[in-house]
Amino acid sequence: MTESAQPLIDSSTFAPGPVVWEDEIWVLARHDAGGPLGLSLLHREPEGLGQLDDEHASQLGRIGNRLIRIIEHLPESGTVALGRIAGERVCLTFEVTGVPEERLHDIAVKLANWGGTARV
Repeated sequence: MTESAQPLIDSSTFAPGPVVWEDEIWVLARHDAGGPLGLSLLHREPEGLGQLDDEHASQLGRIGNRLIRIIEHLPESGTVALGRIAGERVCLTFEVTGVPEERLHDIAVKLANWGGTARV
């Protein structure tokens, strides 16, 4: 994992904000949630939630669960609100109060310990 590594594909065309973490299938990006810290986990390919194959659906659950555990173990963290945005791509949203944007690097690195690349 190096911070200078190039993105796998241009995620700026579908990510709502700056990319925090990514692997070959998933992208975690920052989104504006007003006061809370907002993160969006998106599938790289345009597939709806019911269209994911079993492996990708399993990955979605594992990554989402890891991300919630990472965020909830930050000292500033409150409860993580989890949501889903309907659209052409699978998109899970995570919003939490109390966590400053400066903690994005910690979140990305901890998620990258399981795989993928931290981008912040």
